[in-house]
Amino acid sequence: MELLAWKFRVSTLWIFLGVGMLAGMFAVVMPSDVLGGYIATGEFEGEKIDATLLASMVMLFCLLPLAMAFLTLVLRDPVNRYANAILGVVATAMWAWDLAEHSSTGLEVGALITVTLIIAGLLIVWHAWKWPKPAEQGLRDRRPASGPEQRAAGTV
Repeated sequence: MELLAWKFRVSTLWIFLGVGMLAGMFAVVMPSDVLGGYIATGEFEGEKIDATLLASMVMLFCLLPLAMAFLTLVLRDPVNRYANAILGVVATAMWAWDLAEHSSTGLEVGALITVTLIIAGLLIVWHAWKWPKPAEQGLRDRRPASGPEQRAAGTV
């Protein structure tokens, strides 16, 4: 039961991170003067706006957190723990870099959203680190027996 609660917590954090990423994009991009500048120049922070950039932004900001929310619920323990830890560190580092990069430009709402996303990423990493071990869950280790003597003795 405890494992399911942990999975729901981490899955909820991934959903929160995905929605927060979309909110951050809208808060920064959607003001009419900013959006008008991007449309007029055809560039977003020095990058040419094209289908590749838009597709990569959708995958990174929308699909990855939602996919991780689903995978957190269905993957087995060691893979689940490592996937959440690694991608949580990547998401946290990405948003910390974004905060450091844009801190001199005077982010108002964007800074609040970015700090919230950094905290959510850190919570994902913390939950992955503190994930209940199989022994703590009352389950046996799912690794196969190392030899025929363990199988014959019935210790597996």
